Amino acid sequence: MHLIDLHQNTEWPARLDQVLSSTPVDWAERRRTVVDAIGPGLARLQRMSAVPRFDLDAVEGEVYEGILVDALMSAAGAGAAYTELRLPQESVVYPGFMERFDAARQRVAELFPGFDAGAVLSLNLWEPTVKEICDAFGDAAAAGLSGVEIIYVPYAAEADWSRGRIVAEAAEEAGLGVTVPAGAFNASNVAAIAEIGAIGRIGHAVGAAGDPGVLRLLAERGVTVEVCLTSAVVLGMVASLQDHPLPHFLEAGVAVALGTDSPMRMGTDIAAEYAKASSLGLSESDLAAVSAQARAARLP
Repeated sequence: MHLIDLHQNTEWPARLDQVLSSTPVDWAERRRTVVDAIGPGLARLQRMSAVPRFDLDAVEGEVYEGILVDALMSAAGAGAAYTELRLPQESVVYPGFMERFDAARQRVAELFPGFDAGAVLSLNLWEPTVKEICDAFGDAAAAGLSGVEIIYVPYAAEADWSRGRIVAEAAEEAGLGVTVPAGAFNASNVAAIAEIGAIGRIGHAVGAAGDPGVLRLLAERGVTVEVCLTSAVVLGMVASLQDHPLPHFLEAGVAVALGTDSPMRMGTDIAAEYAKASSLGLSESDLAAVSAQARAARLP
């Protein structure tokens, strides 16, 4: 069975903080402090993610590539055979960003033979540069970009998906896969997203578990849910690991893949995510099926 991670963020500011700050964040302490001080939900997510921002334009190519190597090395070192790494949206205008990604992937594969990775561009739907980035989809796909992740607001309330549909369809037309994080804290947006044909995967979707109609829609459409167990507990999507609806998703016929989300910030790796899935009652054959589904659901 191969360990496949279909939801790994580069954690760009966090990894740069480790490299450039004289007092980098102690993420284990940050997790304890934030969980104790802030209730579950968006506020906890925002506080957990808060580190000084660094201007990507000011980062030299070697540093950019080094951050990618660090992120991919953490995945390969944990036993991942494949990971999809989400890149910051600014990357699309960074000179030779896919060449840098490919070089990073090759450097890691030299140390971990058989390891492979795909690049996914995280796109904030509210940014004024969305059209410019969409115009670059074709060139990015030709350079090897696998897909895009569309991030929108409001995240925990129903959103207007007219613009998101246009972006998703533009990505699909360019040959890119599309994934969207949704339903982390309630069922908002999951049904609307699942009905957009260009979107093949949804991140988290924990809130969909209580709606049989949405689960049926996900299963019928063949939408894969990216399950990030540690992140779900740390951020308060569920009260405890045992409350995660992963087994319920499988019983409902929903395709799932495992992911680490933000492994540095969450204190996890893909081997730990598979072990936690096992603790929820998934058998070896179940995990092998999840791995196979993840391999089939890679973008695109």
